[in-house]
Amino acid sequence: MRIRRLVFLLTLFFLPVTGFPPAQAQDDYDLFRQSAAGASLLYRGRQAYEYALLYNGTYYWESSIFSPGEVLYNGNWYRDVPLNIDAVRQELLLRNPVGLSVKILDSRFVSECSFGGNRYLNLQFLYGPSAPAGYWQDLYDQGRGKVLVQVRKVLEQDLDGRKRDQTHYDGVFRLNIYQVFTYNADYLYISEAGEFARIRRRSDFLRQFDPSVRKEIRRHVRHLDNASYMSLERFCTEALKFVESR
Repeated sequence: MRIRRLVFLLTLFFLPVTGFPPAQAQDDYDLFRQSAAGASLLYRGRQAYEYALLYNGTYYWESSIFSPGEVLYNGNWYRDVPLNIDAVRQELLLRNPVGLSVKILDSRFVSECSFGGNRYLNLQFLYGPSAPAGYWQDLYDQGRGKVLVQVRKVLEQDLDGRKRDQTHYDGVFRLNIYQVFTYNADYLYISEAGEFARIRRRSDFLRQFDPSVRKEIRRHVRHLDNASYMSLERFCTEALKFVESR
């Protein structure tokens, strides 16, 4: 009898610990639920991939900072939610309001998003499965055509620290770390008819227009500041602005 009573008392003693969530965890969850409000649907996605290794650079599109932004998800706009992009896996990431976890927004339902002053498009959602995959930053979309860029990060070995400049990262670079995320940028032109053209050099962009228009573009660009040192990104945007202003 005494043994049974002892077991019963021990069960009552441990029940609050094992039967209910800790008070702090419950408080955090309540805070999360209140902060998420109408955007709670977004937080039901898969947990973001964690890179469990030491590395230089960053796997994010630009930086590890999650900026407040907006996303068009499943036909609805969700605003003032913290967003970022995993540029290795090309996944849109969402951090919950109290920093408990980072979730992946299912790309099948994402049309576009904006954060950090930039707009990003999911072309396969907008144009179909034949469109280039991943997220594309809108560089120019004020007329009939579009110029876009996709930043991709690639994990590489860097045994002697020579790939530091290839990271495009301003943070700390540790010479005793031999894995690095390098920066790669792909440019894309979308015509008014919805045709895609990969742009690797200026000539790729010029070929999208009639020969007479190409001459006008070259003449226009020559009169711009630092024309000989102009980046491909600026060349494409300035050229398209000129073409659509004619």
